Amino acid sequence: MLTFIDESGYPRPTDATKNPVLVAVCIHENDIRAITNHIYKLKDSLYGKQDEIKSTNLIREATITKNRNINKAYAEGMVNVLNEFDISTFAIIMERPETEIITPEHHLPRQYYLLQKKVEFYCAAHNYDKALMIFDEIHEEADRKIADAMTGFYFKTTLGRSFNHILEMPLFVSSAVTPSVQLADIYAGIIRHYYEDKLDSQSPTSKYQEWLCSLFDVIYAHTENYPVPGKNYSEYGFQRVKSLLYKVNENSVLTESE
Repeated sequence: MLTFIDESGYPRPTDATKNPVLVAVCIHENDIRAITNHIYKLKDSLYGKQDEIKSTNLIREATITKNRNINKAYAEGMVNVLNEFDISTFAIIMERPETEIITPEHHLPRQYYLLQKKVEFYCAAHNYDKALMIFDEIHEEADRKIADAMTGFYFKTTLGRSFNHILEMPLFVSSAVTPSVQLADIYAGIIRHYYEDKLDSQSPTSKYQEWLCSLFDVIYAHTENYPVPGKNYSEYGFQRVKSLLYKVNENSVLTESE
């Protein structure tokens, strides 16, 4: 199982994003060739080139109000990939913090381990052996910090050591040349705008919002929720998180209950 991870917005007080999102897209390795071919043909038919088209250029009111039909068709085509293949989606929807989030050194930011919990449950429920976590690269220093933090999480924390279905070797790839990461980018953008427009709690009021809801509904239909063994709650595929404050015990060890 290959799990492609990308984010839309950043959880920091200076970021314009109100609801930053971290998304995981789980794809069977045997489907990668067909999905890559699908995206190649989609781009070629609409744009005649293979440049990366970011969600920031697609998921915006101008796509609808200014009849940018090519961008609209591309966004819809990328979302419809979900209906063509056995793909699952998971998301952490955050709130913009009022103060800077301080993650202890060598610890994994909270949104990352919350997302990996969902992938772990997903693999366990479907008897998948291992999931390889594939991130959209940022830059070498930032990627190294995430890789180091993930290694520490897997081997030094109670929760991380309980994971049996995630390969302890994350990869960082360029979304410009990795089509499946482009799926995660577009899905993250759709989910972020859906929540920032408060469409989880109110009806759409424009053609753009109706379109946004139609895209979101397809993505959301491909997530899964799991009852947590021995607990009286479920692990939801799409999870809203109000606080990213890091909870550690006196030995700075993340525990399973957190």
